[in-house]
Amino acid sequence: MDEIANKIFDKMHIVGLRYFNVFGPNEKHKGKPASMIYHLSKQIKAGKKPRIFKQGEQKRDHIYVKDAVDATIKAVDAKKSCIVNLGTGIATDFNELIKVLNEVLGTNFEPEYFDMPYDPKTYQSSTQADTKKAEELLGFKAEWDLKKGIKDYFNWLNENGWDNE
Repeated sequence: MDEIANKIFDKMHIVGLRYFNVFGPNEKHKGKPASMIYHLSKQIKAGKKPRIFKQGEQKRDHIYVKDAVDATIKAVDAKKSCIVNLGTGIATDFNELIKVLNEVLGTNFEPEYFDMPYDPKTYQSSTQADTKKAEELLGFKAEWDLKKGIKDYFNWLNENGWDNE
């Protein structure tokens, strides 16, 4: 859509933001589309093994919501129309994500693998943002790495209640 709008309204100032795997406070309302961080941490907090597709090699570029907000605000001041990816530029596989969650939560759960219910030919097994345009055109670079963002998110959950999220 952002590319179409950019072509049709070439005289307008349009900034298209492509958000990669945003995570952070207030995700509960998203339901199934909520982040893997949300779903896996809820499973771990419930004392269950985190469930992921075999063999956990799928990768995602997770961006903390505070970075997503910062980038969105910076987009308002973009000097020209553009379409940019908003992520960290780092793809983390699900096995590594579980290790980080275990470390932050002080747990030691092994993943429970299950067969992928999607056609491997059409399933997007890896997402990683090319952040060059965001850096050049918006002056945005993610400040929250995965572990730091998860810690901040979990602090929020501890203050506001895991059941409320």
